[in-house]
Amino acid sequence: MAQVRKILIADPDLDSVRALSRALRTKGYQVHYAPDGSRALEVAVLRHPDLTLFDEACRLLDARTFVQILRTNPRTEDIPVVLTTSSLDTDRARGMRDGTLRKPFNLDEVLSRIEHIFRRNEAAKDLKSEQQEIEGSLSQLSIPDLMQILGMNKRNGRLSLERGAERGEITVSDGRTVNARLGRVEGEKALFRLLSWTEGNFTFTPGTSAARPRINRAMDDALLEGMRQSDEVNRLLPGLPPRHTRLMLAPEVDLSEEQHPVTAQVMELLRQPRALGEVLDLAPATDMEVLGVLSTLLQKGVARPTESEGQNLGGGDLIGAAEVHALRGRLLRTRTLSKVATAKVFVCGSGSSAARRILARVPGLEAMSADPTAVKSGFGTLGRLELSDVLNVDFCVLPPAEAARPLWRPFSAGAIGALLMDNSEPAVRLAHYLAWEVRIPLVVVGSEIPAPLQGAPAGVSAPGEDLTEALRAMLVQALNPAPTLPGVTQVQRASVPPP
Repeated sequence: MAQVRKILIADPDLDSVRALSRALRTKGYQVHYAPDGSRALEVAVLRHPDLTLFDEACRLLDARTFVQILRTNPRTEDIPVVLTTSSLDTDRARGMRDGTLRKPFNLDEVLSRIEHIFRRNEAAKDLKSEQQEIEGSLSQLSIPDLMQILGMNKRNGRLSLERGAERGEITVSDGRTVNARLGRVEGEKALFRLLSWTEGNFTFTPGTSAARPRINRAMDDALLEGMRQSDEVNRLLPGLPPRHTRLMLAPEVDLSEEQHPVTAQVMELLRQPRALGEVLDLAPATDMEVLGVLSTLLQKGVARPTESEGQNLGGGDLIGAAEVHALRGRLLRTRTLSKVATAKVFVCGSGSSAARRILARVPGLEAMSADPTAVKSGFGTLGRLELSDVLNVDFCVLPPAEAARPLWRPFSAGAIGALLMDNSEPAVRLAHYLAWEVRIPLVVVGSEIPAPLQGAPAGVSAPGEDLTEALRAMLVQALNPAPTLPGVTQVQRASVPPP
């Protein structure tokens, strides 16, 4: 038989207590009553309630002192205390980690809060185990609640978070947040983004981390600052362009003037046109700071959308919705079903110039970093283009040297096509491998089809210099087996065996 939960109501207002007591007893709770703070402390020590609703009007002992005394006693330190108040003064809630309830009571709100606190406390009991891995849903236990539990129990470990195709993690050490990651963003910037998640799943894995700390805030301070920044971000966003809008500095802007550090970061990034979302990811400052700077720069005319805005530069104009879903279906045919699919497009070229051309000239492409390591190393992912909310395209590079051939096969999984950016021997050799071994379509940018690539099994085309047209041709070739494509100057299909 389930244990009956006990709730202590400390409140001198008898009318309010009677109505609330009836509602709680109807739900199966056992209710204790105290008319003032001194009597509430006595009941808490003797009866050990599962929750206390303490009204601000209680005499003899105020709410903060009541909580402080409970926390010094091992028997009562874990009793949640919710402040009940008729006041609009938010300062009264400070130090009340379980929050407040406003009078006159909305009984549905009261019952929902009580159930939420009990769910959180059950998770807290699990998290006290040093060896146990805990899983759950963020709809039942929010990230701020999880972080408070980890902080109170001085836990070490990694909190892994999942929301659709997004993955994030928060590392805690001795109950303090020391780092967070979300995509290519980490530190406080990632933490503040993750704190806004209300849906998804979590897994807490106990253990210590040797990674260098990137966050130096007490847990409560980090949570309060995260909520403040989230509110400010939500205030700024409606006044800014959509995330995929490409922004640039006005030509007449003088960059020699001394700027605030965050302003300087943003203006340096806008030396070349970038999507608003890309600026958010690449600037080291928090989203709140970056959005504040962007709002000011746009209002003053220092920054502006690129002239080509008005089109969907996120990639949605490259192919139609039906083609997007067909391509997604092809990618997921042999994989676990997920909402968002990611395809790979390989960039074949010698040196770093080909990679830099892609980054500079593909509209909507969000670089992996301000200066992706893949540009210099010739190996890795340059950036991501969002074709729709269900399909992304990653632009990748492979080292074309013959000695790097063992890397080509494992890294080419998920490839849908390749762009040949120059006719150098190493680049053509890599393109030949992708065409005949991986069997993906090729598109030659800015020149005619080299002889070794003619007759590629999945098709080869040469649509000219325009990278947008080249990408569109490649996507169509990935889906369309027909030998002729609109607007393509040369197309050849498989009839010739590989040399």
